[in-house]
Amino acid sequence: MLNLRGICRKNKGFTLIELILALFISSIIIIPIFSILDFSIKSCAKGDEKDQLMMNGRYAIEYIKDEIKTADKIIVSDKIEWINKKFPNNMGFVILKIREENTFDKYTYVLYHQKNDNIVRISYNLANNKYPEPNFAHGNNNLCEFLDSISNTKIDIENSIIYLELDFKHDRGEKLKIKSDIYIRCPIEC
Repeated sequence: MLNLRGICRKNKGFTLIELILALFISSIIIIPIFSILDFSIKSCAKGDEKDQLMMNGRYAIEYIKDEIKTADKIIVSDKIEWINKKFPNNMGFVILKIREENTFDKYTYVLYHQKNDNIVRISYNLANNKYPEPNFAHGNNNLCEFLDSISNTKIDIENSIIYLELDFKHDRGEKLKIKSDIYIRCPIEC
């Protein structure tokens, strides 16, 4: 009969070959799991970046569209001399809104321009219909972030269309281009 006690006492541990073989088999199983996990995390981060760019772009386009649709007049930015000097990265047009009430801020001029990686909306509220002065601004707010360029945005006076083209770039490299054509229903001053 076999003496199990004697066999157990002789084998007190693993040999070096058994240990290396166990590590090798474990690594074959664990490395692909970590690779799949790493790929999933990177894919999720890229999707989040794309979503963030999309939300920024959609919000900016819709906001600008709404202001253009409710405008009483669109003024080409070349018409107001100081705008292109002070804001060289402007969208090429100024929106004029006129309120019916006789208030101090009856005439509101709105300008959009690129500052760093933001679209900035500047408004000038005036009591008269004279063009605003360069040193006076009533409101200033950032519309969106991650903006790379607005250089292809232009106004087509003949066809009464504003071509908005916004290029976005996330800090981690994801890019997105959003375009929209807006038909102008109000007078254009050029």
